Amino acid sequence: MSPLRIGIDGEALRTPLSGVGQYVLQLCRELETLWPDAQLFAYARLPADKLALPSARWTLRQEARAPLRRLPSFLWLKTRGAALCRRDRLDVFWAGRTLHPRLAAPVHTVCTVHDLNHLIVPDTMEAATLWSHRLWLRGDVARADCVLANSHGTARRVRERLQLAVHGVVLPGLTEAYRPLAESERQSALAALATLGVTPPYLLSVATLEPRKNVELLFRAFVDLKRRGGLPGYSLVLAGARGWQDEALARTLRDAQADGVVLPGFVPDALMPALYAQAKALVFPSRYEGFGMPVLEARACGTRVVIANSPELREAGGAHAVVVEPNFEGVREGLRHAARLPPLVEPGLAERNSWRQRAALLATLMLPRPGRAGATGAHRRAESS
Repeated sequence: MSPLRIGIDGEALRTPLSGVGQYVLQLCRELETLWPDAQLFAYARLPADKLALPSARWTLRQEARAPLRRLPSFLWLKTRGAALCRRDRLDVFWAGRTLHPRLAAPVHTVCTVHDLNHLIVPDTMEAATLWSHRLWLRGDVARADCVLANSHGTARRVRERLQLAVHGVVLPGLTEAYRPLAESERQSALAALATLGVTPPYLLSVATLEPRKNVELLFRAFVDLKRRGGLPGYSLVLAGARGWQDEALARTLRDAQADGVVLPGFVPDALMPALYAQAKALVFPSRYEGFGMPVLEARACGTRVVIANSPELREAGGAHAVVVEPNFEGVREGLRHAARLPPLVEPGLAERNSWRQRAALLATLMLPRPGRAGATGAHRRAESS
């Protein structure tokens, strides 16, 4: 048999990586091991130095015409990217950002749905992404040969809101780096964090500074507690890259550094385990998430988590999460409560959630199955009922 020819939406791997980007990157690294003979292709407008390609095994099909690199990414994927995919005669295309080129048979199209932001929190989305999802998401999910979700909560929303089937759930995983620190590692971890301006005790947020993440609400609740004499000695570390619609928020946060707000910006992956492990708690009051990868990562490091009350975040947070309503009073009380809790190590959490296990499931689901390829949207709707 000829080697499998696998293609992916390479724009998912734009740096700095988003949560979706990390998800795609880690799974692709494991798929390389599972499929050592496969031919692997990534399709993107951008050059390799703007992408976190998993390895040299991936052939990058980059847009050669400079003017066309300025197209919105999903429009490019559906036009120029689709033409490149057809030329490569793929067996499987994995749409890690859900939208795909709608390639004809015999290509087996797999799409992963991470969230339904465009239906639930459309006001938090950039215009180009919002309209791309409004135009194409439902149709692309309906036309995919295999539909996956990143959480059971997302799968339920796809079934209920889109009336479409989900064939499997591939949860985010953990690398071996996410674990509690040994006592012998603490001093070097503190020294590394000091280069970011971070010193314990602190509460931690890991989120892009954009409207959906509710960072402004978290900041206001923290500052209110501090000014009332609560959380003595604590800082609030807001780790994450700049997002969109964040100019006013960024100015406010810079002015709040006297109240204990620390802004390290984007933190390299190598420092994230130490940042989680030294935090008193990770606070994640997002208005909506498809899962919430930082919540799982923090738990693996023995750090308490405070999460907004949504099915997807409760799934990520587990039985011991501090669950709050994502409003001022709820977040403020969550901060106060978390500061009193001891660390919590959950034995076996990393082993149960390894990327290797997740990729093995993905690999099984990605391959064509008899009777599924070419299924119509109506058939898939029937499957979900």
